[in-house]
Amino acid sequence: MKVPFQFGTLATKENFIDRDEDRALLKQLLTSHINVMLISPRRWGKSSLVRRSMEELMVERSDIKVCYIDAFSIGSESEFYRTFASKVIECASTKFEKWADDARKLLNGVVPQLVIKDQITNFMAFDIKFKPEERDKLSILQLPQTLAKQKGIAIIVCIDEFQQLANLPEYKDMEGKMRAVWQQQEDTTYCLYGSKRHMMMDIFNNSNNPFYRFGQVIFLDKINKENWLPFILAGFKKTNKQISEEYASQICDIVECHPWYLQQLSFFIWNKTADNVTADDFNYGVEQLLNINTPMFQADINRLTPAQIELLRAIAAGETKFSSAEVRRKYNLGNPNTLVKNKRTLQEQDIIEKTHDGGFHFVDPLFHLWMERYF
Repeated sequence: MKVPFQFGTLATKENFIDRDEDRALLKQLLTSHINVMLISPRRWGKSSLVRRSMEELMVERSDIKVCYIDAFSIGSESEFYRTFASKVIECASTKFEKWADDARKLLNGVVPQLVIKDQITNFMAFDIKFKPEERDKLSILQLPQTLAKQKGIAIIVCIDEFQQLANLPEYKDMEGKMRAVWQQQEDTTYCLYGSKRHMMMDIFNNSNNPFYRFGQVIFLDKINKENWLPFILAGFKKTNKQISEEYASQICDIVECHPWYLQQLSFFIWNKTADNVTADDFNYGVEQLLNINTPMFQADINRLTPAQIELLRAIAAGETKFSSAEVRRKYNLGNPNTLVKNKRTLQEQDIIEKTHDGGFHFVDPLFHLWMERYF
């Protein structure tokens, strides 16, 4: 029996829900040569959105090639330039011999490689070995435009978790070079996306930084509940199981329509259910969801000070008057200066965010529930 709910991988085909307007906007901007900076919380579905949109775009436009780079695990400046060069060359050609030819012709001191990424499927990828010298860096950043011009195509470079590059010691130098080269390119457009909102906003909305006004900043919204309800109901029905609209609605509400958690919770409930979802099945699913995500939340907690943890407890409990002597004493929040500092720190770490009424809430809805249950 095929599992109707998917998490842990990019959402594809029937597991990709809605986002019609987002896909249309993303394609419109990128084909209009407007760079896009896409920002959303972690596990919100931005990588799936970009991948689905670009797959559609390449079907619609045979002259467009898309390069995907994941910056999350890039640990050095050299690794970034090597990865950038190999991924751009790989996306612009179709055969290894051509990849190698382009690499030797366009870069100095390059040793092309064919890498077997998966021994079972024989999935292959292109890689290069070289240590970029200072003179190579601008040439590498210019590669998409160089190849696009040579081949009569347009290239879209998609860099996931872009803000991670800002943690590299050499980032400030890289940042200036990237902006200086990329803004001049006529046949290459960039889609830079990430989950650390404060870092992304500092990179792209801070007028003191090179990437200021590099393109259009987009904040990804949630998928509405009315789109999720039929998806959940259909997922159970097509596997000969039943879930009531009430329980499907509760799934949406508990995780606040968070895509990853919604699919995860639906899976745990579906897996426990024999025929029709019962209260025991539903509660089991919620407990499983909390248990499997506990290590991640515990790691977040371990990085915080006691006063910051207490502030999260207060927010989870629904407190709003944090400056009052009663609330500060009840939760041991410290003096007013400490409180202000901790609010700022937790916002910068994208753990909490301000609400429209001036209060605070958790960016991650399951973290909120976890704090309520275990703290």
